[in-house]
Amino acid sequence: MVALHLRKLTLLAVWVAALFLGGCADTYVIGESKAAGKAPPGPSMAVKPALLRLEDVGPGGPYESEESLHKLYVIADYLHREGVPFHISLIPRMVVPKKGYDVTIADDTAYARRFLSTIKQMEKMGGIVGVHGYTHQSGRDPSGWGFEFYDPLENPVVPNTLEYARDRIDRAISLFQRAGITPAYWETPHYTASLRQYPAFEEQSGLMYENRHRLEMAGNYRVSDYPGGSYRGFVTVPTPLGCVDRDGDVEKMIKKLDHLGNDLASFFYHPFREFRYMYKDYNARGEVYYIYDQKSPLHVLVSAFREKGYTFVSVYSLVRFIPAHRLEAIPFREGDAVLAGRFGSEGGKGVLVWNRRENQWRVYEYTAAWHSPRRITAFAELRVGSPDLEKDAVLLAGDFNGDKRDDLLVFNPRSGAFQLAENTGGGFAARGRVSPGLEGIKSVIPLAGDFNGDGLADVAVHDPEKGRIGIALRSENGVFKRNRWISIDHLKGNNVRLLAGDFNGDRRDDIVACNTVSGDWKVLLAGPGGKSFAPAGNWIDRWGAGGAWLPFAADLNGDGKCDLILYSRLGHWQVAVSDGQRFVWQGDFGPWGSSQKGVPLVADLNGDGRSDLVIIDETRSGGYNLDVALSVMDR
Repeated sequence: MVALHLRKLTLLAVWVAALFLGGCADTYVIGESKAAGKAPPGPSMAVKPALLRLEDVGPGGPYESEESLHKLYVIADYLHREGVPFHISLIPRMVVPKKGYDVTIADDTAYARRFLSTIKQMEKMGGIVGVHGYTHQSGRDPSGWGFEFYDPLENPVVPNTLEYARDRIDRAISLFQRAGITPAYWETPHYTASLRQYPAFEEQSGLMYENRHRLEMAGNYRVSDYPGGSYRGFVTVPTPLGCVDRDGDVEKMIKKLDHLGNDLASFFYHPFREFRYMYKDYNARGEVYYIYDQKSPLHVLVSAFREKGYTFVSVYSLVRFIPAHRLEAIPFREGDAVLAGRFGSEGGKGVLVWNRRENQWRVYEYTAAWHSPRRITAFAELRVGSPDLEKDAVLLAGDFNGDKRDDLLVFNPRSGAFQLAENTGGGFAARGRVSPGLEGIKSVIPLAGDFNGDGLADVAVHDPEKGRIGIALRSENGVFKRNRWISIDHLKGNNVRLLAGDFNGDRRDDIVACNTVSGDWKVLLAGPGGKSFAPAGNWIDRWGAGGAWLPFAADLNGDGKCDLILYSRLGHWQVAVSDGQRFVWQGDFGPWGSSQKGVPLVADLNGDGRSDLVIIDETRSGGYNLDVALSVMDR
């Protein structure tokens, strides 16, 4: 009966549920897990972040038996219950040449399927899986122990070439894709490769979770605005605390926490070392269960980190954005209009570039789902037909007709006229002039937003000279309804910039007035029907003061509320997230996208609900590239 029960489980998935019985051990029973786990918080400036990585996990070695896979799951379930985000450095192909052993995560065998099922269940519990080499070995060495890339002392026999490294990571990424596992980061086996080989890793992943990347020692994570041949920049996250190899290492690591300084509390751990703290038994129904000793090294470390004020976070919530794909040599000139929105085929996300001089319109639809792999064609170029516009026209993007594609509302600042150009899927068709019905239109600055929450984009105009805004709501019959001007003192002045977005999550776009000199951000909340706006005061003070920052409003973490982000020409992006009542500063990302003449954008390109970073920048040869950094911020 027991054997039949376990066989049935392995055909479906390996589930291990925990029943806490008190004392100094946890009891885990094979069956259905009902534990929701504690929700791990995203890092704020008050949080001391800590990171945990499970090292050298692969389809073989210490994880070759069914019982070892059960125990691996027990570890993941424990971390999930404790609200501890964890990372899994996965070796996709395990090779032991002396034994003739060669298994990949994509093999169609009973064991490989069980192993892959375990990894995917760990993913569902919050595990973030990274690529840890291809085989983590070379020659006659076994996986996990051997060196894979070139090192003059440890591994001088493999080619010291970019092509060799590129082939290995390409094969590894291919196995991840065949197995259906998201490649979250790259970790070089034993942190060892040559300077010639590191670009091969960077051109596939913008997140390096390792020490000594490019042979540089770092104590904390860093962003490099590196101008690679086919990519821009990468993030490196180290593990300054190292790992636990011997019994005494636990106490040594805990003592290090008192002297870390600015170093990141990040370590890695080989999960098979926990197996000797798990005891297998059977209950009266013949079901297997495991008793997990709470005195194990992992239990002790998790408790000690928390006692010392550390909070375990994911590498994603730590770094916030990950440099992703590049589109090279786009036909762009300084002064061209650039917008992001649902401009692609079937309403896909993309970037619209309007060459004002030649009146050429192109849409670059973003087709990549994730930041890795980077060595793919991530953009589909669409040359679209468009209306003939005045060269100084201002373009507003929004769904003005309710067809789930973004149209253009074109404002001519010289005449004060508005023209609607509807998105036909293959271009923009002029629908003639429209009148929002707001007098004094020539001196204003327009912006678009859905202020009444009906799914149609409306238009607002800002008159900084008189300190007022006017709202014109788009109706279902295609006309704008005129609304009165609203005068508010803090809207006055050329240093005031208005941004639209749903800042409190009620599905109506609000308005925030940013004073670029004082750094005050005053929010106007849209009322019922979008016909009035209630001042909600300052949501953040003295942020972005001095006029050196470009402000954007966008939902950065996908929680349905619009956040703020500032960009400086030095490539720094500062984030303040809305909690519905205020903007909470979340820190700085960068330098990435530093440029004196480049065009920055913030928009959701991959359709995951989180807005990403875009920079169109001039190259040394005089052309222009478009680079993307995807948001991985937690909700």
